[in-house]
Amino acid sequence: MDNTKIGSKEAIALLVTIAFNHIIINMTKDIIDLTASASLLNILYIGIIAIIFTSIICYFLNKFPTFDLVDISNYLGGKFLKWVIGLLFIAYFIFFAGNLLHMFSTCLQIIYFPYTKQFYIALFFIISGICACIMRHNAIYRSTLIIFPFIVISTLFLFLSDIQFFNIEKMYPIFGNGLYTTFFTGITNMFAFQGLAYIFFTPPLLKEPAKIKKVAITSVILSCIFLLICVATVLFIFNGFVDTDELLPLFSAVKYIEFGSFFQKLDSIFVLIWILSFASYLGITIKFSSSILRKLTNFQDDSIFIFVVGILLFIASIWQKNYVISTFLANTVHKYVFFILVIGISLLILISATFKKKIMRWFNK
Repeated sequence: MDNTKIGSKEAIALLVTIAFNHIIINMTKDIIDLTASASLLNILYIGIIAIIFTSIICYFLNKFPTFDLVDISNYLGGKFLKWVIGLLFIAYFIFFAGNLLHMFSTCLQIIYFPYTKQFYIALFFIISGICACIMRHNAIYRSTLIIFPFIVISTLFLFLSDIQFFNIEKMYPIFGNGLYTTFFTGITNMFAFQGLAYIFFTPPLLKEPAKIKKVAITSVILSCIFLLICVATVLFIFNGFVDTDELLPLFSAVKYIEFGSFFQKLDSIFVLIWILSFASYLGITIKFSSSILRKLTNFQDDSIFIFVVGILLFIASIWQKNYVISTFLANTVHKYVFFILVIGISLLILISATFKKKIMRWFNK
């Protein structure tokens, strides 16, 4: 078996890790801001929609075994469409990962490193991501699998440790700001499942591409569980949280954890896990983007592209003037681009390519 391929566990870990980083940095507060006390109901709703959408895209992906979206675009529209879709997704991955890097590094600067420029914190993450990607045999994916159990354990530990401070009455009124906001406007919260964008490029990585549906559905379900746990923790603890400008709300929730005089100030352990998780997310993004570039240019090796993508990602992270701009891009612009590119254009390409394949078979009979 080719040791550059990954198993189902590694694939699930990388897809959930992508979603987890968006959850801890910006999605938790954004969901509560929009749907208020109906946040948990809204998450269940968008989780069902995400599972349905994932099943649909996996159905079409299985029509093209071992193909990713770039290959399918090439089949459908030739090199022109291949380059258009490839570049669009590279720009999507790099720009919004860079934006998230700016947000996270700014939070770290404010909380722990007030005398260190955000520039150097972001550079640290970029170097870590590049180093992980240049290692052989797709080590970035396997290292993500090692970090993943710590993500799971720390999230569950946070939820269970803070449960004594929960005020369950904050889930009322059950429909929050109304049925329209919960079930119509709130559907935009589906962009919390950022792993969906990476599913289109996962089949060629798998040792068993036929298991893409199992991998994708499992990752969406786990992401939904993470989202429920994190949103519930913030929603049930804080009073009037939606009216604040709190950075990293889960970090504030960590500060509630205390077990006598021996176990105190556990926030540094959680932040360390989040840093490792975010470094994995950046490494995955760099690897996916460089692999797309390699496929577009027909290069045999993607090493040079890893450095190119790393530099572009770093540039994308430092051009914003402040945290407010980053938040606007992450919570508003990102949503629109996600639904247009990931939900709309990508699904249209899969459907069109499937119809073309059926028509070609019919003509060849």
